[in-house]
Amino acid sequence: MRQRLLPFGSAVSVIVDRLLTVESVLAVAFVAVLLVVSTWWLLLPIGVGCLISVIVTAVRESPGAGRLPGLWARLGIGSALLCAATVGYGMTRMATSFRLDADDPCTLSDDLLDNHPIIDWPLSDTGCRGYESVPAFVNPLILLFAALFSASVVAMVTTWRRQRARPAPSESTMDE
Repeated sequence: MRQRLLPFGSAVSVIVDRLLTVESVLAVAFVAVLLVVSTWWLLLPIGVGCLISVIVTAVRESPGAGRLPGLWARLGIGSALLCAATVGYGMTRMATSFRLDADDPCTLSDDLLDNHPIIDWPLSDTGCRGYESVPAFVNPLILLFAALFSASVVAMVTTWRRQRARPAPSESTMDE
């Protein structure tokens, strides 16, 4: 049985096949890391602004603030931005991050790659000097913001579903 293709059908499948190669995925990941590392200072005030707007909304709408899905969405966006800013800050403080000098004794060799991970998650970099170059507050903040993001997404979905499940107030009020 022969399939009929649209005029650009084969070209689209070739593009999709090329986009899903390992090299392209790694290139996108590399660009994402570069963006986080180079713009962490910009993500920080935006995330803080989102969290301040959540606090202001919660104070103004005190009794019913927890029932607003938009409040939880802003909390999630703010915590995601602050998590990315913390990762970017931590990566800029790593002693061996982005080091490609072949003469450097701290450069990772193939023998070390088999035995030790390059980066422990969230962030860890002892290098060859034996001390941790990532500041001590970075990893707890990454975990805190990631947990806050997860909790806010769950709360947002829950409040959104509750709002949709409520019966709409009847619009037909007849005055007698």
